Formats: sequence, C-alpha cells, structure tokens
Amino acid sequence: MIMKRIIVPIDFSSYSNFAFLSALKIAQKTGSSITCLNVVNTLLDWNNLTELVKSKNQEVFDLEAEAKDKLKSFIMSQRMHGVAVESVVEIGVPQNVILEVAKKYKADLIVIGAYGSGYQEGKFIGSTLQHVIRNADCPVMAVKKTLDGNDLRKMVFASKFNEVSRPAFTKMKAILKDFQTSVHFLFVNTPSHFVNSEIAESKMDAYAKGFEDMVIHKHVYCHTEPENGIVKFAKSRNIGLIGIASENRKGMESYKVGVTDTILYKSDIAVFSVKIE
Repeated sequence: MIMKRIIVPIDFSSYSNFAFLSALKIAQKTGSSITCLNVVNTLLDWNNLTELVKSKNQEVFDLEAEAKDKLKSFIMSQRMHGVAVESVVEIGVPQNVILEVAKKYKADLIVIGAYGSGYQEGKFIGSTLQHVIRNADCPVMAVKKTLDGNDLRKMVFASKFNEVSRPAFTKMKAILKDFQTSVHFLFVNTPSHFVNSEIAESKMDAYAKGFEDMVIHKHVYCHTEPENGIVKFAKSRNIGLIGIASENRKGMESYKVGVTDTILYKSDIAVFSVKIE
C-alpha cells in the first residue's frame, strides 16, 4: 500500500496545530497530500435540509464563511515544504464528519490532536478522538505534541500477538517503511493474565513471519497493568510512538480500545491506532 492522502482535522487549537505539523513531516517522507478539515459544529442534519430550512439558519452560513477564511489563513501561514495541502470545510457533528470525509477522500491516515479547542487541563481525551479511533477504517495517529523524525524511527507495538490483529499491523507498514522504523514488539505480562515467557516469545516469533523486511525487536515486559507497562517501557527506551491494534468486539484476546485511550491520557507519546476488522 502506498500512502497518498492524510486527513487532519483542524479546530485551530494548539493540538490541531501539532497534528498538522506532524502530518506535514509524514507527508514529506511518504509523498502524500494533506487535506485539512474544519467542521462547523451543529446537530442539524445540514446536508439533508431543504434550502428553505437552511435559509432560516443564517448563523450556520456565517460560521461556514468564517471557517473557510480562517482555514485558508491557517494554511497560508504554514511552510509546506513542497507538500500539497487543501482545505475542506463541512457542516455537522465533527466526529461523524471526520469519518465521512476520510471515507470520501479514501484517506490512508488521519492525524488528529488528542484534545480539541474546548480542552481543560486534567480532562480525559476528547470524545471526538475516541469515536474516530473506534470507527475509522484507516489508521489514526493521535498526538499531544509535534512529532519529529526521531519519534517516527522507533515504535512500540503492544499486542497479545494473535492473528486477528495482523491485518492492522500490516496497514501500519505503509508509514513505517518510509521512515525505516524499527519496531519493538511488546508483550506485557500482568499478574491477572500471566503467560509463560517462552510462550509469549513464540507468539511474537510467529507473528513476525512475513515482516522480514522490517527491523523487529521482541520484548516480554512484566507490569501490574498493561497501560502503564506500555508507557513505562516506551519511556525507558526513549520511544516516541506506540502502536495499538484496536478493536471493540467482545471476547477477543487483544488490547481493547480503552487501552489506547488510557495511554494517550497518561503520557504525551503519540499513539498509532488501527482498528481490527
């Protein structure tokens, strides 16, 4: 798979700026284009309203015009480094519109800030991001700061290494290969779900087959809980990216979406998430 298009939701917060600058770094390396998306937030089913009903909501038109000007100015203020960047303004519920635009434009990646413009210190990650991670068909990279080249050169991939997550990891390769990222497979052993180290290592060995074109290191790490174990391991190795194959179906042995959310909340390390189909 070749990276072609990156979607970046822009709400003019500092976090969306971090997302844009991170996407720019990725686009430079992968030859991708960037679509900056701003959503005029309304519960109205705007696209299905008649023109008569729309005309009675002039404030939405005003907000749309303001957003177009603001987004255009935002893009013009950036140094593009040869990357093609376009602006798109849509009307609706942000979490839904982001997914619709990503599907419409056949996005290969969504890069999104961990928080939005209404963020207050100490709060959990935004509901928009949680919804996007759970439902996006393409990979999602959530950031709390601007990524640089070093952050993308090493990644922790935390998993139980069952075959169900293999397609998700394969999708990650589209970005990782361009950065020649070395991947650290991480099996976190916890007291409540302890697995013999030899079994864990054999799972990782089997999982790595077919990915011989990547540099893969394998680790079994003991901690009282998966989330803190993943974060602690990444920090101990100075790794700036954590990969998670996220799924929301019950009864499967793999890290749940909640782990992805919690890792983002507990650290400033970027999370690269792909939904398991």
